[in-house]
Amino acid sequence: MGFELDLSLPLHLSIHFFMALLSGLVFGLIFKRIRLGLIAGILGGFLIDLDHVLEYFFVFGLKFNLTDFFNGLQFLTSDKIWLIFHGYEYFPLLIFLAYFLRKKEAFSFFLITLAFAGFVHLISDSYINNFPPKNYSIIYRASKNFSAPELLSPAQWERNLKAKAKLGME
Repeated sequence: MGFELDLSLPLHLSIHFFMALLSGLVFGLIFKRIRLGLIAGILGGFLIDLDHVLEYFFVFGLKFNLTDFFNGLQFLTSDKIWLIFHGYEYFPLLIFLAYFLRKKEAFSFFLITLAFAGFVHLISDSYINNFPPKNYSIIYRASKNFSAPELLSPAQWERNLKAKAKLGME
């Protein structure tokens, strides 16, 4: 990508929250279901990041340290990037399900909004995190065994190694 945004976590999360609200509002206005659109937008475009918490618990079990979480210790410790909700593969699946269930209009609309809000989240993540879009494919990450050294650029991996050293992990 060639550039670094280097945003603070609160700003990063604020961008996701705003984009999620905007996605939900746009689809809510189009389909005249604003409240349901906002709920789907927040779920698909903001709460998608709950997989970061799941990844933390996967690495450390049920003990939780907020500072370690915000420092990304789960990724530094495991050298893996699972992020099970961050995948373009969900987009066509949700659209297909929406089409298949089109007679249940509210549910179909919810799935469409969820899909697009998630898609917007992944695109913005790609720019914010300076990761190639392919890294947001679960299939691609699986082909690399979810290995951080394989998925990160050399500069990003070097920053990970420095962060590990700073935390006394190396």
